[in-house]
Amino acid sequence: MALIYPDMYNHPEKYNTGNTENHFNLRNEYHNINTPERIVSVIGGALLLYSGLTSIFNNPATGMAKLVAGGTLFMRGSTGHCPLYKLIGADSTKPEVINIKQHFIVNKPKEEVYQFWRKLENLPLFMRHIESVEERDPIRSHWKAKFLKNTPPVSWDAEIVKEIENHFIGWHSVKGSALDHGGKVEFNDAPDGGTELEVVFSYQSPIGGIGTGLARQFSPALEEIIREDILYFKHFIETKELPEIEPKV
Repeated sequence: MALIYPDMYNHPEKYNTGNTENHFNLRNEYHNINTPERIVSVIGGALLLYSGLTSIFNNPATGMAKLVAGGTLFMRGSTGHCPLYKLIGADSTKPEVINIKQHFIVNKPKEEVYQFWRKLENLPLFMRHIESVEERDPIRSHWKAKFLKNTPPVSWDAEIVKEIENHFIGWHSVKGSALDHGGKVEFNDAPDGGTELEVVFSYQSPIGGIGTGLARQFSPALEEIIREDILYFKHFIETKELPEIEPKV
């Protein structure tokens, strides 16, 4: 996930190389509905069109209303474009992203703070949205998170992608995971003692399928919960006590 730490990846540059490329870019900008929505729109539109045609003579007003609604819905699905989405700036073809960056100082030695973070199984101790992290080996781990009440938890595997002992930890979900997640923590000596931390957490829902449902859970309220979860670490590492955590949204 280049949004988190682009220096850790060496992606090739992509350039537009002519009118053909620009033509496809324009087509992609026109599409603002993902595949599952398009399928539902086409099926729903076809059903309304059929219902309108069969009822147009017995009830002209209702039949005509169904034909108009069905035609609009069918066109929405077949073209992949929704004028209402364009008006409000919505686009279900693009994944939703949460990127959070926190910077703070804890009154503990850098080595102690690093060792606590390096054991990723400690994260659920102070993070409300993470139910569990199971370390499978020194590099790979299995995560389970629940973003909102009354929604099922989401699980994925992640691996350490960069590590500098007592200074840096970076991890990322493995390819094919239900959720694209990454994070990094930088540890530096604070000027007046203690440890200066920079923590980044990022979640990105995949496009379509389960990603559509996950994207609906990504809200400002959830973003604030994750932001607070990171800051709970300061309380926990300094007092060795669990913070008073309010229920999830």
